[in-house]
Amino acid sequence: MNLIELLKTTQTAILLFAIAATPAAAFSLTGTYKGVVACDSTTAGEASTWGWNIELLMVQDGADLRVDYKYVDAAELGNEYTLYSGKAAASADGSVISAYFKSCNASFPADELVRIAPTSTKVKDFGFAADSIWASDQVPNLPGLTVQSCRWSLTRTSADVPTVRTCPAE
Repeated sequence: MNLIELLKTTQTAILLFAIAATPAAAFSLTGTYKGVVACDSTTAGEASTWGWNIELLMVQDGADLRVDYKYVDAAELGNEYTLYSGKAAASADGSVISAYFKSCNASFPADELVRIAPTSTKVKDFGFAADSIWASDQVPNLPGLTVQSCRWSLTRTSADVPTVRTCPAE
């Protein structure tokens, strides 16, 4: 084997090794999701259960998340969206992702925390389940303390980067 052939073989081996050693693209939660939310709520000691269709816009930048939750609420709450910020984490091999996000711009004072359950990234139609809880004693048109827990079920309908507003500085 002459020097030129040896160099070509070495370059090919290095290239193949580099390709094999390059990690696969990291999974991103970025996209538009559609689904449902079902909630149990207690206001001033009275329980209720309800649910509705929702659309969630999410942008992931590294581990940081920005989320815009769009929905049509009953007139009693007056919300049409809530903004959130949070963090995402993936398993070492990228096959499982989980996240949390916290409300940052509701139309009335309430802290809501949402947790996305660990979810496989290897499915064709990516989706996730999440649980949330919030409490407020300042919900429009509802007297007293309201405590609510919800179960979210969403499927990604687009992986395109949506426009998501940024939470105001706290």
